[in-house]
Amino acid sequence: MQLNMPDQTPAPGRAEAPSRGRGAGSTRPLTLERQLVVKPDESDFSSLEKVLAEAVEHAGITGLVNRRLTGKGEVLELRLIGSRRLPFSLTTDAANAWLEAADVDATAVYYDAYLVISLRDKPSVDKLVERLLGPFMYAESVRERLHDALAQHRLHAVVSLPDSTSMVLVLRDSENLAAAVRLGAVLGAEDIADGLKLYRPGGIRKFAARVRLLLTGALGAGVGVLAETGCAHEEPALRVRLTVDQGLRLAGRIAAEPVRAEQEEDPPPVEETEIPPLWIPSGL
Repeated sequence: MQLNMPDQTPAPGRAEAPSRGRGAGSTRPLTLERQLVVKPDESDFSSLEKVLAEAVEHAGITGLVNRRLTGKGEVLELRLIGSRRLPFSLTTDAANAWLEAADVDATAVYYDAYLVISLRDKPSVDKLVERLLGPFMYAESVRERLHDALAQHRLHAVVSLPDSTSMVLVLRDSENLAAAVRLGAVLGAEDIADGLKLYRPGGIRKFAARVRLLLTGALGAGVGVLAETGCAHEEPALRVRLTVDQGLRLAGRIAAEPVRAEQEEDPPPVEETEIPPLWIPSGL
């Protein structure tokens, strides 16, 4: 078997944010304005509320944003409902220590049984978005782009983010790892499974080693590929671990490849229109 490697490995550097939708092959520099629909207006506190609320949603953090009037004026509050994707535990000491270390001018207190971060102006909101929410906002945009690129080729994988710097791609199906084989073909290795018995654990492990070699050539060092041989209740799978920047490069590679006829989505079924009955007058 011969693996067809790319001529060049993309040079490491500052990653770019993906555009969404059918034009997923293009990239744009990551900016807050391109991540969020609402542009902040320093003179309008309500716009800051919308910016922070959208940032929380894009980052996948469980929280609510609202304004509250205090004796010292109006503040913007981020009420943390859970600890998902937070770099600190849900205690005031841990949260305030993180805010101080991140140079965010805000305070964390318990209010109505929730940990609440209070912010008073645009600079503090901007810095909280950049330091707390920005990494996962970027990672989520890359995850979405990779998911869309895979879907174009009918590679319906599960892409998850264990943290803000890495992603896991799981290719699982009941047809002898057909999805993973198709991914290899999309990346130029048509014969990646030749000579292997993918219904046996040994064949699956050898296949995983070939996939790792292919992805390393395409994306650079550090790719991890784990073979899951499956059992009576679960199909075999390949679990691929990438950095977020490698995920972005993989999405670009996949999106640049033409979709083959056998990989095109089936057209939606034509809905039959019920024809109303034609009543014939009895006199005819």
